[in-house]
Amino acid sequence: MTEPSDGTTHGSRLRLREVADLDDQTFTLYIEERFDQLVTAAIADADGFLSPDQHHLLHEPQRLEFLRDALTYAEGGLQVSVERMAYHRDARTARTGRLLRRVRTALHETDRTLATERRADARRRAADGGPQTDVVLVARGWLASALPDHFERLLAQTLTEAGLPDRPAAADVFDAVENGWSDGYLNAPRTPEVDHLLAKGPIAFQGAVAADARDQADRITELRHPLLQRRWASGLAELTDLTVPVARASSTSALGRLPDDVYDLPEADAKAVFAARRFLVAIWQRRAEHTHLLHNYAATVTDLGRSSPREALRRRAVDQAIDRLATEQPDAAARMLTGLQQHTASDGLAGLTPTERTGLKHRLVAEARAAARTPRSLTTALPPGPAPLTRTAAMAR
Repeated sequence: MTEPSDGTTHGSRLRLREVADLDDQTFTLYIEERFDQLVTAAIADADGFLSPDQHHLLHEPQRLEFLRDALTYAEGGLQVSVERMAYHRDARTARTGRLLRRVRTALHETDRTLATERRADARRRAADGGPQTDVVLVARGWLASALPDHFERLLAQTLTEAGLPDRPAAADVFDAVENGWSDGYLNAPRTPEVDHLLAKGPIAFQGAVAADARDQADRITELRHPLLQRRWASGLAELTDLTVPVARASSTSALGRLPDDVYDLPEADAKAVFAARRFLVAIWQRRAEHTHLLHNYAATVTDLGRSSPREALRRRAVDQAIDRLATEQPDAAARMLTGLQQHTASDGLAGLTPTERTGLKHRLVAEARAAARTPRSLTTALPPGPAPLTRTAAMAR
């Protein structure tokens, strides 16, 4: 980034003072149009140029995450600018250093606001409902965890019977997003450009990720496709690892203080260090952008999946698979239920701390595995009577 000051422009970028002259509608379009413009507005706000109305628009709840990204990028860029100016004994070093401190203060305040909102969200989620306390439902879920191979075999059968594809459960958020795209929950067409990126080898793909990070005013739209989120994350991580040593950064997440010996390097060598530090800041901005996008994709998939007919069929198939598992493994099911009943109150599973609940689950899972029998075919005779964790038994409780 250029040295942002009242007298500096960046291509068609407005001067910091000029941002304050925009009316509210134009200002809103300005900060939403391009990331570099949001950075300019964030710096102008930190430096006290924006009007109260503009400050309010910039700090609206739906923009806070993006504002933090912009301030983080501005902080890194300004730090490198101060370091480079100090190397050249530039007269603007002190002034830019003061601006850097104001941006850091604004970033700290934004972080505090976001932390407060996250705590409030956590309290709301806790009020909406904590961990499952129905003993039978907990036992059914833990039984499936205790005997995953048996459960997956039965689930494959019930999914087939329901006419649903038999695919592994999502192992991580990337799987969940990719499955959600396949199920039609994410409106992102698979264009030839997306296929072109998917077909790139590791080195060529990393080059595309690097090019996207370098041009902060533009975006390679196809990198944002749901099917490319895993590779984009890997590419950013690899670029970070490669750049940190060259940038003489203190870690993969912070520039840290520039080592004193850099100021004694020949100009060409020092320039390479400054360029690497600036590039590392750009990579981190893209990493933050990727994180937000991935979370938004995952939230959309979760919300739409809950209400879809396909998901209702899948939940029913899961329930039927657990019914069969409890029938096929009555000793393991009985051990799980008996162990949980020792920790029940009148309204279900007694209040346990997260640590106690985790310890109880680990113990009962181990005991259920020890009690499990070699699975038999469902075409053979089953034990008489309903097993304790079948849906029939659950409804009777």
